[in-house]
Amino acid sequence: MILGTEEIRHRLKDGEIFRKCTWRDEFIKEASYALRVANHGMVVDGEIFEPGDQYPDSLIEIKAGRIAILSTEELFCMPGDLVGKLGVRLEFASQGITGLMGIQVDPFYGLDYPDEPLYIKVANFGNEDIKIRPGDPVFNIEFSTVRGAKRPHPPKGRTWGRVIEGLKGQQQIDWTYMARVDTDAQGIETRIMGVVDRIRDSQQSVVMFGVFLVAITILAAFVGVILNVKDAPTWVTNSGWVILFILCSIATFGIIGFVVMAGIGFLKTTNGNHYRPRGRSKNAQERNSDH
Repeated sequence: MILGTEEIRHRLKDGEIFRKCTWRDEFIKEASYALRVANHGMVVDGEIFEPGDQYPDSLIEIKAGRIAILSTEELFCMPGDLVGKLGVRLEFASQGITGLMGIQVDPFYGLDYPDEPLYIKVANFGNEDIKIRPGDPVFNIEFSTVRGAKRPHPPKGRTWGRVIEGLKGQQQIDWTYMARVDTDAQGIETRIMGVVDRIRDSQQSVVMFGVFLVAITILAAFVGVILNVKDAPTWVTNSGWVILFILCSIATFGIIGFVVMAGIGFLKTTNGNHYRPRGRSKNAQERNSDH
């Protein structure tokens, strides 16, 4: 059976589920309770804030693609006949917040320690950074009855210590695997396209050399024709040779100009096709610079 509003309120007033003075009546819902985020006991941006070590900013910022561990303002003292099921509230889930830790809160959780919150590992799978104000009701927990639960002995130990122990050996505790893969792929793509651009730039020199080579060849061909004419027409005098040479030169330079303009047009097209990185948000660029 899932507890509804009045049963949750009754249990809370009897000192069950949460320690007294750590819960608020307005967060009791139809069949759940909205858990609030505390301003201490968390891991954000790879930085660890111990329980009691307050987060320095007024807003907790979880960047896109990053992982964080948050704690609740509510301190738990679960009775032996209840089990909790945890979820992310719609307002934050729609922005990309996803829970990564187990969704079940076992019977007897928090009974062995007077100040035991719930620690929740989350990831921001959205495209934008998400800002959470301490005290925001980010999570929902519903309570169901359970029979035959046995209290663990000896106690499991404080949850915070077990959370930190689980983080040991991880090189990047604040990055999701998919974010790292995307960042690495973008870096590889940028390097490959940089090589392509350098090859394209070297082709420009080859094209210009070819343009001038063709122009010089054409000019040499015309000069050779003029110099090797054996039987000149009767109208060709000394001044006639000059005129003929000028006309051939004009034709030659006209062809050279045409070839040069074609080469410039090709180079402009090539420059316009240089690689541009895929469109990314400001957050994605920050992730690349951080990585």
